[in-house]
Amino acid sequence: MHQKHPALAAKKHPGIKLLSWAMMLTLSGSVLAGCGAAGEESETAASATRIVTDATGEVEVPSDPQRVVSTDFYSSSLLVDVGIIPVGTMQGVTEPESRPQKYIDALQGAAEISTYAEIDVEKILELDPDLIIVDSEFSDPETVKRLEEIAPSFKVDVNGDWDDRALSVADAVNQLDTAKQQQAAFEQRAAQISQDYRDVLEQNPLGILSLNPNEATWAGYTPTGWASPAWVAVDAQFREPTDGEAKEHDQWAWISDELLEKLDNAGILLVLEDEQLERYKNNPLWNSLPAVKAGNVFAWNDSPATSSFEWGMYNLDSVENILKQVKN
Repeated sequence: MHQKHPALAAKKHPGIKLLSWAMMLTLSGSVLAGCGAAGEESETAASATRIVTDATGEVEVPSDPQRVVSTDFYSSSLLVDVGIIPVGTMQGVTEPESRPQKYIDALQGAAEISTYAEIDVEKILELDPDLIIVDSEFSDPETVKRLEEIAPSFKVDVNGDWDDRALSVADAVNQLDTAKQQQAAFEQRAAQISQDYRDVLEQNPLGILSLNPNEATWAGYTPTGWASPAWVAVDAQFREPTDGEAKEHDQWAWISDELLEKLDNAGILLVLEDEQLERYKNNPLWNSLPAVKAGNVFAWNDSPATSSFEWGMYNLDSVENILKQVKN
């Protein structure tokens, strides 16, 4: 038998309202017994728990969490997809272009309780959560310990595969079946796009760029970068990073605009900061690139990160729209 999580054990459950003595005298023994059984079932349902596995091991969580706090950037969107609106979220998740509008609208009423560097433990305590989702690598172990004293804390691997993370969060709130259905729909859609545009994808290696607004430099994203999941899902061919460029998602390298020729191995270029393209308007190196000459330069959409399967469906719409323009 596992020991009940102390935060769960300390939760107070509503008692059964007592009947007046006069009313009790009028009830038969069988009715009283029935009320007692119903009360026990209510208490059992309210206190039911499950053992799930998070990024660090097994943890006991409520079977039907009602007040969930999401302290990381990603989990809140998956929660929305499976029908749970968190009572607390990270700052910035409702900022314009941080994610599709569906999530911004749904999360407007949530309290902002964290940043990448800090978590407001006192504010979370006031929210009276029954489950807290937190980055498994959050930098302050003492803060995580304090969260665990408030409610069960489910640790997520924010640096791992986005789809595995999404499924783990769904499991934490007992909505894994729903998330798997959404995953299947996402994968089916991605496979269809990959099939419909296979020739375009194979003939046009993809480059996803960030254009530095402060310096005359650019950087390329790798297939494992945060802006790439929807393209990986359709099995896009990515351009090979050249010497000096980052080759892994946890690396970063700004490249001088004087070396734009490095991008001549891309057939499609996606730009996150498309307003910065004005500086290349009369740049001969830029204008000589195959993707530029073919008209295959596009603004990558306003929320390219993917942290849930329905968010992924939104990004697949953008992928298909771009491929359709390239094909035509």
